Amino acid sequence: MSTTDTPAAPAEAPKGPVIELIPLGQNLARVVLTISNQGSLARFQQELQTLGQHFGRIQQLQQRIQAALTTVERDALIKVGEAEVKDFNEKDAVFAKVWGFNVPAVANRQSTFVNTALRLFAVVSEEEAAKARADKNFKEEQLVIRGDRRLLQTAEIRGLDLVVQFDQFAKVLQARRDAFLQLTELLKRATNDEEKARIQAQLDQTAELLQKGNTEMANSVGYSITHNYEVEVLESKFVILLNQEEVNQIQGLFANAQQQAAAAPAAEAPKLEKKADKKN
Repeated sequence: MSTTDTPAAPAEAPKGPVIELIPLGQNLARVVLTISNQGSLARFQQELQTLGQHFGRIQQLQQRIQAALTTVERDALIKVGEAEVKDFNEKDAVFAKVWGFNVPAVANRQSTFVNTALRLFAVVSEEEAAKARADKNFKEEQLVIRGDRRLLQTAEIRGLDLVVQFDQFAKVLQARRDAFLQLTELLKRATNDEEKARIQAQLDQTAELLQKGNTEMANSVGYSITHNYEVEVLESKFVILLNQEEVNQIQGLFANAQQQAAAAPAAEAPKLEKKADKKN
């Protein structure tokens, strides 16, 4: 090899479609579509629902055709069904061009939307809005006016794990708040000292947990139970839940890939030939 020759790059293995998987509790889901625009998300949800209902009507028609008692009834239903299928196929083709998949592929599957990025807005008073504006780090886009409500952006939460943590902790805080209010009412109705003391102890413990959790949330994402909030979805994933056979197939693919990686010889850096020493 000449010292000026460039070693050829190793050939890359052909790349297949990237499959994005996310865990949902005890289940595993495959991401079909990721949307990062609220308008697009609303449009997709509406179109998916409309076409899903249309596909359902076609399936019901097929069942009625199979159950028809007379030839006349069957022929009439077939004619209606053919028109419905033609109309559906035309609309489904447009849907697939926009969103990248056909509705029948997911119509009979367990599916859901998983939010992976959120923006939080606190509903604030005029005084609170003025105080926020006075902060040197304030940006005008952080304050949104919707009707007679003033919404102050408190945080953006990005990443599935963080969104899940926020949702769970917000529910915990709400449960603690509900428990605090219930115990407060029970204390008012208590009739003897022993009962009052027991309820007061529970109330004190609940109040401490509520205050601690509220402080942690306020410091992390500006969320506090003292305000109402609106959540804006910045990114959402439409996913289908995998059945056990599909999970087994994916686990097999991962296992094979790991075995191949372990068996492959370690790549060595290319070695250049040394120039022979020149002799005078």
